[in-house]
Amino acid sequence: MTSTCRHRSGWAPFAFAALAMFAAAGAPVAGQVAPPQEFRPISLAEAVEIARRRNPGLQQAFTAIEQAEHTRLSAYGQLLPAVNMSFGYSNSSSARLDASNQGFSTTSYSTQLTASYNLFDGWSRFSDLKGARLGVLEQNERYREVQFLTVQQVKQAYSAAVAARELVGVEERRLLRQEDQLDFVEQQLELGRATRSDLLRSQVDLNNAKLALLNAQNSERTTTFRLTEVVGSDERVGPSPEAELEALPLAFTRDQLFEMAGASAPSLQTADAATRAAESAASSAKSAYLPSVSVSGGYAWANSDFPPANRSWSLSLRGSYPLFNGFQRETQIFQAQARANLAREQERAAQLNLSSELDAAYSTSQSAQAGIDLALQNVELSNESLRVVQERYRLGLSTILELQDAQITLTQAEVDLVSRRFDYQLAVAQIEALLGRSVEQP
Repeated sequence: MTSTCRHRSGWAPFAFAALAMFAAAGAPVAGQVAPPQEFRPISLAEAVEIARRRNPGLQQAFTAIEQAEHTRLSAYGQLLPAVNMSFGYSNSSSARLDASNQGFSTTSYSTQLTASYNLFDGWSRFSDLKGARLGVLEQNERYREVQFLTVQQVKQAYSAAVAARELVGVEERRLLRQEDQLDFVEQQLELGRATRSDLLRSQVDLNNAKLALLNAQNSERTTTFRLTEVVGSDERVGPSPEAELEALPLAFTRDQLFEMAGASAPSLQTADAATRAAESAASSAKSAYLPSVSVSGGYAWANSDFPPANRSWSLSLRGSYPLFNGFQRETQIFQAQARANLAREQERAAQLNLSSELDAAYSTSQSAQAGIDLALQNVELSNESLRVVQERYRLGLSTILELQDAQITLTQAEVDLVSRRFDYQLAVAQIEALLGRSVEQP
């Protein structure tokens, strides 16, 4: 299956940025040969698979999941009793009175085993456990969101690399046409049907075509490094030779996409989990108004001889209630409730942003799809126009300016076709990232 690709913005800003970078580095001399393109070709599926294993952003999101899981483990531990064991040994140069043996001793041994359990703490342990579970769910949703955003970035970078390669092809065809034009003008000049000025203009056009090809080749090289960065590969990678900028129509309508977004959008799932976790924390904070009750017990061995023969045990029940703590409880409850309110507003903002972004991406995809059909027609018409102008120029019925204009029109039509296909891939990549699923299959 042919690979697909994409980015957010159109091709023109990308091309101008690459041209600016090249100009800053210094324009090459006409006829200079670009360095060989040495990279490992990979398919889009391979690029996505590598990114899922190597992308730094995904690795950070996975670490956050592990941290949340350990927080949940700690919350489970609060439901269990705490058990401690202590032991001691001492030896002194001077004897001391041993009350248990009614004598004097220089050594002593002791061992103690204690346990405590919180019988009641205002249900805060259960609220904390619920919050910890929701925290794990939230981090998993965030990981899913980062995963689809990473896939979108990979597809954008992959599309940019394929588009840059296709633009190299456009400039190569332009260079061939300019070489043919220069030969044609030289023949017309020998027949007396062209002027010296026509020949000079054709030579300038040929040099400009060579420069444009070098710029396109440098832009292609830059995009492979960007793809390598996004993928997280240690070696330079690039698109496979068979990769193309496909433009298959979307299998879903606008309403169907909105329906799917409500059920699977990663941003909404993440915001919902964050809201539920914040609400659980607010509920847990209110337990500060309730008393706490705990029980503890222990068993000890102590003596001047080993093994210790003196045994004792203890059992205690304690309770506490904070009557006043300088409004700390009120402040903690207010802050927890404020965080819950903020999470709810962020969830609402996520819903509004999703609707806006999804509608814009769908509209862009439809405009780009229509633009592809028009661009294909323009390429066909521009080819025919160039053929007609060349024939008119051969018969002396048109000028070199008209021939140049036909050449420029054809090149721009080919660039526009690549740009429209590129824009379509970017829009589809954004739709998939917003939905959290592929749109290739219904």
